Amino acid sequence: MQSAAGQAASLFLLMRSKIRQLLTVTALCALLLLLTRLGIYKCPLDFIFGIPCPTCGITRAFVSLLHGDFAGAFYYHPLWPVFILSAVLYLLYFFDIIHPSRRLITTGCCILSAILIGCFILRHIEGSPVVQTHFETSLLHRIISLIS
Repeated sequence: MQSAAGQAASLFLLMRSKIRQLLTVTALCALLLLLTRLGIYKCPLDFIFGIPCPTCGITRAFVSLLHGDFAGAFYYHPLWPVFILSAVLYLLYFFDIIHPSRRLITTGCCILSAILIGCFILRHIEGSPVVQTHFETSLLHRIISLIS
């Protein structure tokens, strides 16, 4: 059995490791946001096929939030509050503050996926300019044009 000091040291090392992981993910997200703002990075699905993905617009929504533009955030992706809630719940889980069952996590992910896909379909039906397809600028179209 470990002493109280040993348990505290183990907990400290675990938290330090988790904080390091969290900082790494945060730094990668910040880099992705910067590359997106500079026009260097583009969604791989959109770049290759010219088809936006169900999360298309979420980066621009968060940029709008950073500028205090809530209407713009909803314009770019109406589910941005769900992403923030999901991130908060994940952080609570990551730091062992909450302990949901594996079944609850799976169910939540399935529900979130269904909501995302439903929103994506509605945005296409409504003709949102954020999720317009543009095959003519895709990498696949360019390759096919070169071949033929």
